Amino acid sequence: MIKDEKKGGAGLLDNPLLEELNLGGSGKLIDNEIEVLKSYDLMEDVVRKQQLFLDIKSRGNLTNRSVFGKEVPLIIRVANPDTITLPLQWSIARQPNGKWNLNYGGHNQGLSLTRGRWYSINGLLFQATDNPAFLIHADSVSRVSEYLLHFSPVKTTVTNYSKALIIQAVSKTASIIGMELTDYNDARAQAALGTLIDIYNRQALEDKNKVTTNTLEFLNDRLAIIEKELRTVEGQVERFKSSNRITDVSAEAQQYLDQAKQVDLQKAEQQTQLSILESLESNLKANQDNPKLVPSGSGIAEPSLAEMIQAHNRLVLEKERQAERLGPKNPIPVDLGNQIVNLRASLLANIGNLKQAYRIALNDITSKDAELNARIRNIPQIQKNLVQIQRDQSVKEQLYFLLLQKREESAITLASTTPDSRSIEKPRGTGIVSPKKALILAIAFLLGLLIPVGIIYLINYFNNKIESKDEVEQKCKAPVLGEISYVKKDASPIVVQKGSRSIVAEQFRVIRTNISFARPGHSPRIILVTSHRPEEGKSFTSLNLAASYALLNKKVVVLEFDLRKPRLSAALNIHSEAGISNYLAGSTSAIDDILHEVPGFEQRFWLLPTGPIPPNPAELILGDNMKQLMEQLNKKFDYIILDTPPYGLVTDSSLLGAHADISIVVLRQGFTFNWVLQELNKKLTDNPAQPLYTVINRVGEKKQYGSYKRYGYGYSEYFDTPVKKKNWWRK
Repeated sequence: MIKDEKKGGAGLLDNPLLEELNLGGSGKLIDNEIEVLKSYDLMEDVVRKQQLFLDIKSRGNLTNRSVFGKEVPLIIRVANPDTITLPLQWSIARQPNGKWNLNYGGHNQGLSLTRGRWYSINGLLFQATDNPAFLIHADSVSRVSEYLLHFSPVKTTVTNYSKALIIQAVSKTASIIGMELTDYNDARAQAALGTLIDIYNRQALEDKNKVTTNTLEFLNDRLAIIEKELRTVEGQVERFKSSNRITDVSAEAQQYLDQAKQVDLQKAEQQTQLSILESLESNLKANQDNPKLVPSGSGIAEPSLAEMIQAHNRLVLEKERQAERLGPKNPIPVDLGNQIVNLRASLLANIGNLKQAYRIALNDITSKDAELNARIRNIPQIQKNLVQIQRDQSVKEQLYFLLLQKREESAITLASTTPDSRSIEKPRGTGIVSPKKALILAIAFLLGLLIPVGIIYLINYFNNKIESKDEVEQKCKAPVLGEISYVKKDASPIVVQKGSRSIVAEQFRVIRTNISFARPGHSPRIILVTSHRPEEGKSFTSLNLAASYALLNKKVVVLEFDLRKPRLSAALNIHSEAGISNYLAGSTSAIDDILHEVPGFEQRFWLLPTGPIPPNPAELILGDNMKQLMEQLNKKFDYIILDTPPYGLVTDSSLLGAHADISIVVLRQGFTFNWVLQELNKKLTDNPAQPLYTVINRVGEKKQYGSYKRYGYGYSEYFDTPVKKKNWWRK
């Protein structure tokens, strides 16, 4: 609570007796006091007194915690904190023998502390003593054996604490202000706030007492002078009466004397005011070059002059304080000095005007006095002289009594000086204000939901590959015959063997069955297998689909129609110098000479290799020999599978489609672009008579697709990389 001259609040702060004597003080402006409490100088005093530039932390397993006061086993006193120019970090550890070891640098920079001894390290003078208030009984504290000492520059610490300090009025009409300080340690924040209030009150009392003491000194000096003059006048009266043997005056003389006393009393009051003004004027002129405190306006009848004197003294005190802290050449003391010079000029002008007014009043009183003197001339000379001496004595007595009264008032003020503020509540902790546990948990929960959802959304948004059978069925009009899982068995490119019960073998049997039902009333015998681009698994599909038909005791042949980049022969380790290209070119007409049996299928699985790579594959496919080739193969085999090149690169597969009963496009999960499905739709629209189906290869290769995790194993594409070594399909 601040005693605010505008908002009140003095009822709990002022002494009723002082109010009766008109010595209660003038109060303060709450807005000004808030700025004073926020000042850098006050916070600097707090930092130095509480040594807030030293942050002591107890080392923990997960984090280090700031400790203060009773939580610290040692009291570290720093004698010269201004030598700290850069942040420092030391550590102290309790040894088994009870001593403390200080580490202030590298591994070899340490010393054993002796309690009470002063040490100097890099110019920093400090001392360590036992803390009698240390909470030894607290297990959580006593178990701590190592502490970290963080030293920060005083200026940096003051700035940080000033930013953490919040001071504001509780309302616009109240004279009560609230103070908040945020710190990592509750006890340290409470100590800092309490110290800030104590220093603020102490400085306010010092300012008030300094002005009152200066006024007392002035009054004592004036009393000594008046007392000397009064004794002189009293001596004159005594000597005059003794020499003239006077014991009483006549009734007429007494009447004139009474009138003269009234005039003299008025004259004395005016002379007293004039004397005080002249003394103040002399004081101001004597200290013109070095402004000092002037006596307070006690005894001055003019209120405006008294207020100007109080304002002058406040500026002088503020200038002295700022000059002591910031230096006399700092802009703030210089500006205050300019304000003092201007105010002193106003004071001198005001005093001059008041002196002139008092002199005019004295002239009027002197005129009345001259009239009385004219009447007194008729009194005998002895009585006249006595009256004049008594009049002089009366003036001195009145002035003496006035100065005595003012001195007593100043003494009472000095003895009963109280702060203009008081604490309504002691500093107390409000608990953890940051971080807010509930808010952090809520944010963490939301992030735990939003981040995975966002990542999945972004992956799906930017993913332009085929990922599932549902996607193919939704976006493509070509039916899906089946899926082929990703497995890692690589002993042979043909995974469909006699007696095989692997998941891939079963999937090829499903595809074989679905092909038989693809065209009701007509079982497809010539099957074309292609893909959009290499590495999608068309050759692997062709071989294993043919193997599944061979296991039905059907004769099947695979035609290696990738005339530009053949791979099947190398995968099956079949070497042939003649093949499809020779037959289509007319260099050979015996099909049996270019057919090669695939081992392990009892002459039911055959391969018709490419042969030499021709320069004109498309022209050969469109030639007359192509029709003849298909007719002969139809007579010899139950099923014919055409392994064709990717349709997205060359037109071979489109040309061969005229000879096939059904066309299968192999799509690779996570590899084939999803816009390929639109191309297939266009193919179906452009050529609705050509049956077109799809097979999804390497399903489950990406582990995030949980629906395929049950397979647990996979295979690699065997046919879309050059042959560099035996079993090159192993990847």
